[in-house]
Amino acid sequence: MTQGKDINREIERTLASLDGVQRAEPDGFFFTRLRARMLRKEPVDGWDRLIAVITRPAIAFTAIALILGLNGTLAITQWKPSERTEQASLQQAFADEYALGINTFYDIEKNDPQ
Repeated sequence: MTQGKDINREIERTLASLDGVQRAEPDGFFFTRLRARMLRKEPVDGWDRLIAVITRPAIAFTAIALILGLNGTLAITQWKPSERTEQASLQQAFADEYALGINTFYDIEKNDPQ
């Protein structure tokens, strides 16, 4: 029963704190700044338009996600050995095993053991 009384007391305190509340009013120059912003012309220069489009949050986040996705994809493909690299390393191992990289030339016509 005491919980119900405590809750009611808290409700009364909260409602009493709202007695002196007044309506919020804007600053004196708010409407002047609002009117100036509404009358401002659209950007005329091509670069201004491009910057206005690029800085929109939806486009900026999409571009960042695309760049990060491409970066991650390229990083993963660089870490994973490709088939050509694997095949080249196998060929090199075969050549090393059978000493195919060593070129030995014998002069058969020369009989002088000098």
